Amino acid sequence: MALYPSKRREKEEEDAEMNITSLMDTFTIILVFLIRQFGTSSIEPAEGYRPPIANTRLAVDRILTLQVKEVGRDAVAYVIGTKPSKAERKDARLGYQQLRADLKLEKTLADASVTDETLKGAINIVCDRRLTYSTLLEVMKSAAGAGFYKLKLATQP
Repeated sequence: MALYPSKRREKEEEDAEMNITSLMDTFTIILVFLIRQFGTSSIEPAEGYRPPIANTRLAVDRILTLQVKEVGRDAVAYVIGTKPSKAERKDARLGYQQLRADLKLEKTLADASVTDETLKGAINIVCDRRLTYSTLLEVMKSAAGAGFYKLKLATQP
């Protein structure tokens, strides 16, 4: 009786090979995504604004900047871009209405000056380190209400 080689053994040897082409494609896409998230410019805070300190050394994109500091209970002072500083007290029901209105006026100008479509509707928010979290949330709501849905929070390195 003749013995023939097992077909099961040949099949196991063929399956032992690993194809990593799709894995490399996935890592390439992730790498491109991560590189696109980092900007290449910096923000100069207005006089009297001291942003919080962070350990990161990433720069932010050259888009519209909103600088905010708390000047009293439920009151903020803010600078949009290079405009003069303004102050506003928060309305209990409607939030910061004047800030929202000022941001709406700036949105069309900001979007017109940005050439990269992914940066349209983006804003850098630079807050004073003494700003409370609840006030920051109200400022972010005002920015979103004005059409700025891509928010970047900038800190001082």
